[in-house]
Amino acid sequence: MRQRLSILIFAVTVIALSANALAHDKFFNEHPTLWKDADILIWSLDKEPVIDPKEFCLSLKRNNSGIGEPKCRLQGEWMRDSVAMRYAAWLNANMDPALKPEYLRARHPAMQAKFQALEDQIVLFVAKNGNMVNVAWFDETASEPKAAGSILLSPDRVSMGDEIANMFFDAKPKRRLSKDERKKMQTEPDEYFQEVPIFKMWAGIGMGYSQAQVPLTPDNWYSSHVNSQVRNYRVTKDSLSLWNFLDDSDPYFTLYLGATWYDFIGLELTYHYAKHHVKTDPADTVYQELDYWDFHQHEIGLSAMFSRNYRPASWVDITPFLFVGFQYSFFVESIELNDDVKTPSKAYKARIKFEDAYKGALVGFGSHFIFLKHYGIGLRTGISSRGRNTYVDPSPDAAAESTIIGGSTIDWFIGAGLEYHLYLF
Repeated sequence: MRQRLSILIFAVTVIALSANALAHDKFFNEHPTLWKDADILIWSLDKEPVIDPKEFCLSLKRNNSGIGEPKCRLQGEWMRDSVAMRYAAWLNANMDPALKPEYLRARHPAMQAKFQALEDQIVLFVAKNGNMVNVAWFDETASEPKAAGSILLSPDRVSMGDEIANMFFDAKPKRRLSKDERKKMQTEPDEYFQEVPIFKMWAGIGMGYSQAQVPLTPDNWYSSHVNSQVRNYRVTKDSLSLWNFLDDSDPYFTLYLGATWYDFIGLELTYHYAKHHVKTDPADTVYQELDYWDFHQHEIGLSAMFSRNYRPASWVDITPFLFVGFQYSFFVESIELNDDVKTPSKAYKARIKFEDAYKGALVGFGSHFIFLKHYGIGLRTGISSRGRNTYVDPSPDAAAESTIIGGSTIDWFIGAGLEYHLYLF
């Protein structure tokens, strides 16, 4: 007996939920602002609307305790206006779950003006359509419904009001604006086109990769650099490029700090660090004395930046940029002999040396992707160079002297970083 009763209760619940689902159909809901102590204007094609204004206000208060003291009345001015009633008849005939809100937009300038003059009032359109009632919510922000749906027609006007209140008026009410506040809001820019900041600053940390070969250029331009090996601590095919001596393709670490004025022109200070192995010839027996031989690359650069900001959504900014600048490169040697080597070879003592600093240029492009106005991801790519102030080919008579290398070195780089942005308006 108890089991039958449980089955009966379950069946009744399912039937009730199914009936409730069939009793109404919400077409769309753009979540319009619900004002506390709202003015609700009921607009209908019917001589006697399916809801009573006073009872509907009570339904709103029962459904939403925070709504305060709403005021509900018939929108008599529109119900006596031929333009408004013509649009109402068209709207009632064309409301359909498959339609988007913009397809129901009022096209007549006079009707559009009526919506714009609402200020913070809410117009609730209710009209019979067969055995259903079409419902649409309008406010001053658009000439199209902000929410729409249909409910099953019922002779009970109180239950109809309860159903509509439950469908569309369950949001948290906001305080109504004063005339001055409303005027200020009307003059504020759209959220997607905010005022351009006077000064924007960012700091970032990132990783990247560089190599001698620039993409989309012939391999034979770089084969001598990439395939070269160092013999006898100083001998290569030529000593013009650093990449004849060092591995050209290595990851790098970067820190950077930048700023722009009016999201157009700015400066960025960068620091790069990379570690390069010397490309020693494994067939050269002189290196049997060597444990390792590396160079730590430190670069400090300053770039001018030209950017433009786009806001495809209120929570993200996309700022593509171009940059051009100069840099100074410092190569710090890290070399060690095997523990059993007491006296190094003459070649070791006369090995290649780097300049104290190389200077060069860098040019490229990239973009900041800024989320929630502060947290960003930076992507960039470009070409950098470094070289000596003066360059003289090594002399054969200087065999016992160290050879200073690096007349002209170019590489391509790509990188990504995590950033934090600050704004000054």
